[in-house]
Amino acid sequence: MEKRQVIIVSIALVVFACMVMAGGYFADQKSTPPIRHSKIPPKYVSTIPVIYSNIDTRITTFGRVESSQPVDLIAEVSGRILPGRVLLKAGQDFRKGTLLFKIEDSEARLDLKSQKSNFLKDLATILPDLKIDFPDAFPRWSTYFESIDIDNSLPKLPDYRTDKEKTFLATKNIFSSYFSIKRAETSLRKHMVYAPYGGSISDVLFEPGGSRIARIVRSGKLELKVPVKTSDIKWISEGNWAEVSTEDDYMVWKGKVQRIGEVVNQSTQAIDVMIEILPNENRVFDGLYLKATIPGETVHNAMEIDRSLVYSNDQVYTVENDSVLKVQNINVHKLNSNTVVFSGLSEGAHLVVEPLLNAYNNMIVTMKVDSLGSVQKPIETANTEN
Repeated sequence: MEKRQVIIVSIALVVFACMVMAGGYFADQKSTPPIRHSKIPPKYVSTIPVIYSNIDTRITTFGRVESSQPVDLIAEVSGRILPGRVLLKAGQDFRKGTLLFKIEDSEARLDLKSQKSNFLKDLATILPDLKIDFPDAFPRWSTYFESIDIDNSLPKLPDYRTDKEKTFLATKNIFSSYFSIKRAETSLRKHMVYAPYGGSISDVLFEPGGSRIARIVRSGKLELKVPVKTSDIKWISEGNWAEVSTEDDYMVWKGKVQRIGEVVNQSTQAIDVMIEILPNENRVFDGLYLKATIPGETVHNAMEIDRSLVYSNDQVYTVENDSVLKVQNINVHKLNSNTVVFSGLSEGAHLVVEPLLNAYNNMIVTMKVDSLGSVQKPIETANTEN
C-alpha cells in the first residue's frame, strides 16, 4: 500500500513539473507589445494684428412714435357740448381752423349784450359832462360811442389825455365796465373750440362731469421716443442725424435728435431721447414701433472686435514671440450689442480672434495669422487643456 502511494505522488509531481515547463516555453514564444506614447496635438489659435483707426460710433435702439404736439381739448366753460364741423371720433382728420366742437352759448351771449347795453347807457350819460368839462376829449368819446355795436367785439377805449379826465372816467365806472365786458367776450370765445393745426383725433375722452373732451395730434409732426443707456448718452448730442426704420428695414425715414432727457426713465432705467421723423413717401403712424440708428461721436485711435473675444469685461488674449499666450487688459471705449471698441494694446500685437476655453497665461500655442491680417480659420480648433 505504501509503495503504491509513493508511485502516485511521484507521477503527480512529474506531471506538474511538465506543465510548469510547458507554460514557460509558450510564454517565451509570445512577443512583448511596443510601448505607445500619447501624442499631444498642436494648439492652434487664429490672430490678427492690432491696427488702430478712427471708429465711428453708432447707437441702435427701439421706441414708439409719438406726436410732437399732442393737445388735450378742454372745456373751459360749462354747458351742453354741441357738434362742430367734424365728427368727434377717434381717427377723424381735420384742417387747421376747423371748428371741432362748441358749447351751448345762448345764455352767455345774451348776458354779454346786456352788459354792452349798460355800458352804452353809461357812456351816453357822461357825454354831456365831457362836452362841458372836457371839450377836447368830447369828440374822441363821441366817436367811440357811435362805433360800438352790441353784436360785435367792444372797441378799444380812447386814450385819456389828463389825470383829471382819467379821474372823471374812473368815478363813472367806465374802466370797470369796459374790462368786465372784455372778460365776458373772452369767456364767450371759449364756447367755440377750433383746431390749432391740421391733424387728427387720437382719443375721445369725454368724461362725464369732467372737462377733458378729446386729444388731438398734429399731422406730419411726429417724434420717436427711444431709450438710450446712460453709458451711451455721451456719444450723442442734440442735432445729430439718425436713421429711423421699421424692424425689417422695409421702410426708412430720416430723423434728427431734438431733445435729450435729463432724468432716468424709471421703467427703462435709460435716458429718453426724442427724434423728429422727417416725412417722406412712407406714412408714419402714431404708436408705431420703430428702430433708430444714431451715429455718435468718433473714437480716435481705436479698434473694433467681437464681444465674445473679451473676457472679464476688459481682458483679451494676445500671442507673444509667436508661441506664448498672454492675458492683456484693454481700455473699453464703447460696448455695442455685438462688438467692443477698445484701445490699450500695442499696435501690431497679435490679437487672438477666436473664443478660448480653459486658456491660461503663458500657455504655449501655435499662432496662425493670415498674410493680409484677416481672420483665418485654424487647421484645428484650439484645445487649451493642460
